[in-house]
Amino acid sequence: MGGLLQYFQDHPLALPLFLVMFTAIIAVHEFGHYLTARLLGMRVLEFAFGFPPRLLAIRHGGIDYSVNALPFGGFVRILGQDDFSIEQVGAGEPGSFTSKPWWAQAIVLASGVVMNFILAIAVLTVAFAAGTPTSTGQVRVDRVVPGSPAEAAGIQPGDLVNYVRTHADKEVKLELERNGRPVTITAMPRAQPPEGEGPLGIVLGEVTTNEPVPLPQAFIQAVGLTGDVMQQIAELPGQLLNRAPGTQGPPPVGGPIEIFRVTAAASEFGLPTFLKLVGVISVNLGVLNIIPFPGLDGGRLFFVLLGAALRRRISPQVEAAIHAVGFVLLLGLLVVVSVADIRRATGG
Repeated sequence: MGGLLQYFQDHPLALPLFLVMFTAIIAVHEFGHYLTARLLGMRVLEFAFGFPPRLLAIRHGGIDYSVNALPFGGFVRILGQDDFSIEQVGAGEPGSFTSKPWWAQAIVLASGVVMNFILAIAVLTVAFAAGTPTSTGQVRVDRVVPGSPAEAAGIQPGDLVNYVRTHADKEVKLELERNGRPVTITAMPRAQPPEGEGPLGIVLGEVTTNEPVPLPQAFIQAVGLTGDVMQQIAELPGQLLNRAPGTQGPPPVGGPIEIFRVTAAASEFGLPTFLKLVGVISVNLGVLNIIPFPGLDGGRLFFVLLGAALRRRISPQVEAAIHAVGFVLLLGLLVVVSVADIRRATGG
């Protein structure tokens, strides 16, 4: 746990960035429910950012637009739609969720997922259009270890290395480019350097450049990446089930803590990389939400479609109980995944 706390200290802006990103993605998801509910004549009671307790709210057109104390996600309340309540207030009243035909209910439930895919394709298109990192075929000296042969020879961070001829304990000639001018430096590699330093004591990094992509091509790449992410998610259950017994380490899935760590890393590589992360997370949220599991949009949609097939609504009491159980199971899964995240972050 100490390693995780240190990570928070080393990346002070990562947590606010993560909360804003995640809340924005969920807000877009909830806006899909909000917009389609209003277009289909349902009465929306509240559009909320975060979760209670409530900090402030503005009432407009009979709708509370609220900001809550827990800055993680958000929700939309529609009259007659309370999946975890036995007695649903307003059920059957004009303008309520349940007063509308099954197809209208299905559209409202599926619209959040649709908005997640729209958001993903939009931000991924912008990310690809802004520039895709492309290798220049050159390497750069990122760091020179103090007291190393490289430092003694005058190598500096930022130098480009084009040619190296090396043998331990023999003089090495390096052809570099510094400030656009060629520089030749000789150094004596160490036969037994300190661990992690290398014979010369330099850390090399690949030089990349961002090449903008035409908008149509960027859109095609965005759709392709969205499809790839969906395929990877679809293959994940099989990978988990086929995991060899006794395999060490946490499972290859991540929860909020792992997403936070990835967000912190992606933010250091510029806006295009960060936008790609936003798009991938939005696709993940959309796919997971449409799974027909109780407590998720897909579970609610399942009951609506089942009621349409049977031509009668499933008992609200039974449905509420099933959703409540599903919600508890989801919380338990979140705890398990979070423990795996902590193990991964601390090397456990």
